[in-house]
Amino acid sequence: MTKIVTFANVKGGSGKSTLCINIAAMLVKLEQSVCVIDADPQQSTLDWIKNTKDPVLSLVNCHEFSHLDKICKLVYDFVLIDTQGSLNKELANFLKISSLVLVPCRISRDDIVGQGWVQMFLKKSQDVGQNIPILAVLNGVNKRSHILSHIKQQLREDGTNVAGTTVSQRVCFSETNVNKMSVISYNKVAEDEIRELTSEVLDFLRDRGQ
Repeated sequence: MTKIVTFANVKGGSGKSTLCINIAAMLVKLEQSVCVIDADPQQSTLDWIKNTKDPVLSLVNCHEFSHLDKICKLVYDFVLIDTQGSLNKELANFLKISSLVLVPCRISRDDIVGQGWVQMFLKKSQDVGQNIPILAVLNGVNKRSHILSHIKQQLREDGTNVAGTTVSQRVCFSETNVNKMSVISYNKVAEDEIRELTSEVLDFLRDRGQ
């Protein structure tokens, strides 16, 4: 059964596209079939994947968003949806069909507030009886920062699922963006973080019977 993971945060620059692309590449490396839907009008994700020379990322199928019914009919192991940073009917529809909503958050008030809006919007958007899980991923962080553990604790006290894997702020993420590559085989430490995060996402879905 196809698993749909929606990447969402109303705060721009939280790292939705970067995480979406690198998790897609890691899933391919783990021998999963993957399709990415670029639902952001800027279509930076579509451009990134369509013009890549990365041998792993080139195995990811990517399409711009056209119609919700088409997404539901796609036959892949995973469909990843990269959304724009706004609360609208389109996002509500994406959330309702999701197996998991993944919310990248940088260590900033705006990102955390944005995550809260997505969580609240998800509760209002899903149908009665649905219990779509949400997972916050702390992204672009300094792991030595004292505020990191504080933010994790605060989110968990607010009832938010927080990934144990945090993604560090690294120059390689900017470099691979410019070069239209993934971090797979480009930076070993970053690749290991993406592998750990992807494994955690797979375990998270498996534990919920997805």
